[in-house]
This record gives sequence, structure tokens and C-alpha cells, in this order.
Amino acid sequence: MDEFEKLLEKSLEIKTLRKGQVVSCKVVKVDEQNVYVDIGYKTEGIIPREELSEVKEGDKIKAVVVKLPKGAQPILSYQKYVKEKLYAYLKQAYEKKRFVSGIVVEKTDEGFWVNVKGVKVLLPVKEASRRTKVGKRVTIQITSMDNNTIVGSERPYLELLEKRKKERILSKIKVGDVIEGRVVKIDPDKGITLLIGGVLRAFLPKEELSWGRDKNPYNYAEVDERLKVKVIRIPKDKEFIFVSLRQLKENPWEKIKETIKKGDILNVKLLEQTDKGFIAEVVEGVEGFIPKEEVPQEEFTFKKGAEVKALVLTFEPERRRLILSVKRALPKPWEEFLKANPVGSKVKGVVEKIEGSTAIVRLTDKVMGIIHRQDLSWVRLPRMEEALKEGEEREFAVLGVEGKYIKLGIKQLTPNPWDIVAQKYKVGDRLTLKVKSRHPFGVFLELEEGIDGLLPISEIPKGVELKEGDEVQVRIVEIQPAERKLTFSMKEEDTKGKEEIISTTGSTSGFTLGEILKKKMKL
Repeated sequence: MDEFEKLLEKSLEIKTLRKGQVVSCKVVKVDEQNVYVDIGYKTEGIIPREELSEVKEGDKIKAVVVKLPKGAQPILSYQKYVKEKLYAYLKQAYEKKRFVSGIVVEKTDEGFWVNVKGVKVLLPVKEASRRTKVGKRVTIQITSMDNNTIVGSERPYLELLEKRKKERILSKIKVGDVIEGRVVKIDPDKGITLLIGGVLRAFLPKEELSWGRDKNPYNYAEVDERLKVKVIRIPKDKEFIFVSLRQLKENPWEKIKETIKKGDILNVKLLEQTDKGFIAEVVEGVEGFIPKEEVPQEEFTFKKGAEVKALVLTFEPERRRLILSVKRALPKPWEEFLKANPVGSKVKGVVEKIEGSTAIVRLTDKVMGIIHRQDLSWVRLPRMEEALKEGEEREFAVLGVEGKYIKLGIKQLTPNPWDIVAQKYKVGDRLTLKVKSRHPFGVFLELEEGIDGLLPISEIPKGVELKEGDEVQVRIVEIQPAERKLTFSMKEEDTKGKEEIISTTGSTSGFTLGEILKKKMKL
């Protein structure tokens, strides 16, 4: 055969394409816009890249011819092929009255739209179950098909289930009964199947084997062994009943719900580590979850079977939900600090921040202290900035705990001078004191450095004027250290109804003491 005959024969093998034709393709090239495929035609076909996001050279696919531009490469559609294939699947199901399954994706006034393998099927309200809702998987039968809408119904499937319910009559067994059956099958992934009375099958799900973690059916029974179980469900649409082995015993969650509460610290056993945290056993059959963020990252290492203390964060026995925290069960840093440095101890710290009448002090890497203005001095209240400087190290007295802070004081480093006054002086003592300041209600006299007492205007004899710096003889008439109150009088106790005066010196204005005495002698 010469070259001309070979070319002629090859040309006769070239396909004749038509619009709508399904062709087999082999991917020969992929770029950002298109996928180029060999379809056995004189030129390669083109499929828009957006229809085939996951494709590579050499892949074999099928597509539909959608355009045959003159003098250009044929345009094909993969999506149209898939759609037509799905439509053919639904058409076959419609013609043979087969059931199809889909997910309810939308609710409208007309009913529900069900996604069946990528094709939307209308499920009218009157053809839907009362339980149908968005997100639910439903089984339907196609009832009509046209070019625009495919309609389905749940009714045929629901009627079939109802027929099966009627076929099963369970008259002698009820939920809660304890029955005995022979083990006929053990499925390690699902559970145990028993035969009751030789006719009724009972299924024991692996979840119902034990309240604990051991769900291996082989650890609870052998084939042909007789086993006592409790009936937990009798579905009328099935040929078997559901039974439980664990419910022969009391639910441990019910047993402990009166003994555990939020905030309790429990001893738990670590069982398993997951991506999000840890599973721990509280008692047999009761497990809790420890979130990853609820363990101290630097001090915690998982070891199966190890016992740790954990604080109960959430306890919902009805939902079998128990959330625990190891981190919060650990002693608080400030509590540990207070144990090592009880109230009254002297400690050193660095002033970190001053805010208004409060200062924050760093005591250790993990413990902060707080000091208030009223704890700076016994005798006067300086501004915080006068008494403390940020960054300086000072000695403080431990006063207790305030929230997460150690409460500190400076004045408590020295005895309360008012306590000394109460010990050193008593009511009736006569003293010579200096006037410190004058006020409309009286004058303040300085008893000792930082300790002032009031000489009320009512306790100053008429006509006597006092000024700052004057020395005056007085007697103590009231001492109340707790209230930091000290009161003086210049008057003697009046037992005869006459006003007696002690004395004053240094006055250069108003009446002198001598003038006052002369006046009294003339009376």
C-alpha cells in the first residue's frame, strides 16, 4: 500500500461529529483556560477549564459536543455530560419505580427541593413526611419528569415501611423485660446478634455492652452461649428488637449525679489522648474530657493510666457530659505564696505599675501583689507617686489575698503609733503641747510626731486666743485609737459650777491668762 492509500484510509477512520454527541476523550493538555482532549477527530476538542478543576494529562473522560465552530476546534462540555447521565439515571428510576435518596437542601412554598446526586427534585408539601426538613436525607420515588421539573414523593416509601410495621407483631415482649437468648453472631464492629425463642432476632449494639470503655463484643460472649439481656427498643418496622447488657446494671452516671458537682476536685485516671484533649475515667463507666487548654503546658505529660487531680468545669449527667480541668485543680500561685509567706510576713517586690491610689508589685514570676494608698502610712496619706516609684524594689508586709493578688502594706512594717498612744497615755493625763494648726472648730495639738489631737473650741476658755506655735497646758479627755481620735481640754473638771482654766503661754493677742484670772477673781 502506497503513502496516498494510507492517508486515504486514515481519513476514512476520522469520526464525524454532531452536536449533542457523547464522545470518549483523553486529556492531552491543560492550561489556565481550557482542557484539550483527543476525541479521534481531525482536531483536538476543547473543554472549559472551569468544568474540570481536578484533571491532568492522560486522564480519560467523557463529554458532550456542544459547538462545532467552522474552521475551529470543537467545543465540548463535561458538566452537560454528567447532567445528562444523572438525568438518565433518574429517568430509569422513574420508569422502574425505584427509590432514590437525596438531601433536603431548601424549603419553599411549594415544598422541598431534594438534591439527588446533584440534580434537584421537587418534593411537594403534601408528598413529604411531617419529619422532613432541610438537611435531612430522604428516600423518594420519582412521580413525574419533564424538561423543566422533576417531581418526587416520599409517600410510596413511607407506605412500604408502614406495611412492614404491620407484618411484625410483638405481643409478648415489651421494653424493660429481661430476656435470654442464644448468641448466633458476633460482629466486632457492630455488636452481638441473639436468637430469642428460636424465632426472634435481637441485636445488642456494642455501645450497649458496658457503661465503660470496653466495647469489644468478644469480651462479653461466645457463639452459642446463652446471654441475659434487657429489651430497650422494639421497632415496629424491623424484624428484630434492640437489647442491652449494660442496662442490667445501674447507670453509673445516675449513681454519681448526687455526689459530684461543679467545682469539685476529683482524682481521675488518664485513658486516652486526642487532638483536642484527653479522656479520663472518674469511676468505671463514667469518663470526662479534659480540653487541651485545661492542662498546664509546661508541667503536664500524658501517661496512660496515670492519676491526676482535675476540677469539674461542667457536669451534665443527663447528657453524659463531664468537662474537667487539670490546670484549675492545681494550687493557685498566690495561694502557694501565702502558705510560704503568711499574713504578717515581710517580703520584697518590684513596683511595676502605679494607677491612681493603687500600685501593682511583682513578687515572683507568677505572683503579683497589690498595695492601696491607705496602707502606705499610719499618720498621713501621701500620694502613691510620693511613696513609691515604678521599677524600685521595696519591702512590704503581707496582709492577705485580694482576688489573684497578694495584698501588701508598708505601714504594717512598723507598729501602729495609735496603739502606742493608747498604751502610753490615758484619759486625765495633763500635758503641755504645741498648737499645730487653727480651725473654726478648734485647734490641733501635736502629741507626738504624726499624732495630733483636737482641742475643740468648746474646751478653750472664753477670751483665750491660740495661734500656731503656742504651747498650752491641757488634759486628755478622750482616746479612741481605733478611730484615731484624741481630744483635749484646757478646762478643769468643773465640780462647783465655775469654769477653771489650766494655762497657756506664748499668746500675744487677745486676753492673757492673767487677765482672765483677774476677771474671775472680781466675779
